[in-house]
Amino acid sequence: MAGYSMDLRERVVAAVKTDGLSRRAAAARFGVSYSAAIEWLKRVEETGSAAPRQVGGYNPKKLSGAWRDWLIERCHDRDFTLRGLVAELGERGLKVDYRSVWEFVHAEKLSHKKKTLIAVEQDRPDIARRRMQWTKYRGRIDPTRLVFIDETWTKTNMSPLSGWAPVGQRLKAKVPHGHWKTMTFLAALRRDRVDAPWLIDGPINGERFLLYVEKVLAPTLQPRDIVIMDNLGSHKGKAVRRAIRAAGARLFFLPKYSPDLNPIEQLFSKLKHWLRKPASRTVQTVCDAIGQILNRITSAECSHYFKNSGYDRN
Repeated sequence: MAGYSMDLRERVVAAVKTDGLSRRAAAARFGVSYSAAIEWLKRVEETGSAAPRQVGGYNPKKLSGAWRDWLIERCHDRDFTLRGLVAELGERGLKVDYRSVWEFVHAEKLSHKKKTLIAVEQDRPDIARRRMQWTKYRGRIDPTRLVFIDETWTKTNMSPLSGWAPVGQRLKAKVPHGHWKTMTFLAALRRDRVDAPWLIDGPINGERFLLYVEKVLAPTLQPRDIVIMDNLGSHKGKAVRRAIRAAGARLFFLPKYSPDLNPIEQLFSKLKHWLRKPASRTVQTVCDAIGQILNRITSAECSHYFKNSGYDRN
């Protein structure tokens, strides 16, 4: 829509200043809005002209210079929310809107993510030193010799956590609330495959873990293999170490509170995600679902897990 002409603006102003009409009367005489007449008179008082303000042109960003430097440092210092940043900037004297902050964080290559929870104990000097030593030497070992062992739980009450539903309606799923089975899945991850999978009905303990090592894991081991597992109490039995050594392999324990150094955790994360889809309700169907998922795990995927955890020398 085109703006009002300068001739019309000047005639309205003259009607008020020269003819003595009120702003409302002048607006009615020339067929313009009352607010327009007020604005034009205000422009004359401020600038000496009823000409409109400049439209468009360069509008410098508020979040620049020292404000940009402060905001970058703030974003990297600790957790934040966009509305929280708007409030913090306002407290410091800079008024910005939500959209400006949103554009700023995206321009700085920051994105909203799910948090990865890390044990605060990793900051303890003894554990930090052990982790530093581990990460220093992990890339020097031939990854084809590494065998990572761990266990994870699965249940017969799992179901997908999200899906599609009509707008305004809840998405519901029926799962057992009173009776369900909890099982433990154990496996060994190599650079090119998943070995020695085993599903047991119930929780793990030292006796069951020893049985797994002797009957399931040991037959898959080769001389010079290096078996790596976490510091769980059930893993530390002397018989476990003897069974691994008898197969010609060596045993190492990860630093405490360091699941991030075990690449099999990535496999288990994917496994539990895909186990929700079939919503299995019996031990046998859970076992079958695990088998189908493992059959889809490729050697390239196993290699990626190793590389992502820092164990690939290539």
